[in-house]
Amino acid sequence: MNKSFQRTKLNNGVVVECFTHGNRYFGDFHRVEISVVVTVPFVKAALANDLKAFAAHYPDFIRYEKRLERMGVATSQLEAVSHGLIDDFLKTVSGYLEKNGFAESLLRREMQNKTKRTAY
Repeated sequence: MNKSFQRTKLNNGVVVECFTHGNRYFGDFHRVEISVVVTVPFVKAALANDLKAFAAHYPDFIRYEKRLERMGVATSQLEAVSHGLIDDFLKTVSGYLEKNGFAESLLRREMQNKTKRTAY
């Protein structure tokens, strides 16, 4: 991963880090690609009983990753577009990230996905 260029810590301990991966692909035009890594802490003892065994394989956090991308960005607009993508992402998901039960929901979804993958 490239260098983190923005790090935000929410009141509930969730950390949102943004890494840039873009490149110039034609003339003055760039592909802006940002990897957003969300680290969600949780307390294993506070989880629902059905999640405790699953969460035992995790450290005291779970990560969620999202890629943001925009093509055809002029050099003069790189910074504005990058920050705009991040701001839009945070506006959209900050309500979810700040919920008290978000870590449990994320763990439950991960547990269901792993169950589906091993069922075949």
